[in-house]
Amino acid sequence: DVLNRAVDQTKEIIREKGVNTEHLEETAKAVGIGAVIFQELSNNRIKDYVFSWDKVLNFDGETGPYVQYTHARACSVLRNAGEELVQKASMTDHIDFSHVTGEAAYELAKLMYEYPYVIVDAAEKYEPSVVTRHLVDIAQAFNRFYHEEHILVDDEAEKLAKIALVQAAKNTIASALGLLGIKAPEKM
Repeated sequence: DVLNRAVDQTKEIIREKGVNTEHLEETAKAVGIGAVIFQELSNNRIKDYVFSWDKVLNFDGETGPYVQYTHARACSVLRNAGEELVQKASMTDHIDFSHVTGEAAYELAKLMYEYPYVIVDAAEKYEPSVVTRHLVDIAQAFNRFYHEEHILVDDEAEKLAKIALVQAAKNTIASALGLLGIKAPEKM
């Protein structure tokens, strides 16, 4: 019942926001169920919490839909960059990362670097909330980077470096969501 209600309420939110998606059912299911899973796993295992639909299905803040939307945003940037540039950016051995010098980019890269250690820490503690907390931090850092930096700039070398960072963020977010059993929609 909870999952069905989450899907139904997510459909309503998507309609209210006027999101144009050709896969409304699929997106609502991924986001609604993902929201409940994320909420359950984001709380410390031994602590009680109050379940709130407003909090669970919020697309802003420290929620599953916020993280999923961040993943979709990264996918959108990559689609706008074009397949050829994204392919080039996936071969990082020839990218000059000296073009990515902003504080937001540094924070994002640092959090992604820490990700494998966070997974080990969460496993050793049997505590998935460690992963969800870090995932929210990565999503927030990506959104700061997205808002503070021009990603699709004219300079080819700079654009390539920034696309590589976006691609890494997208992959890290998708990986962490997958570990939590949550889908990472490419469009929302």
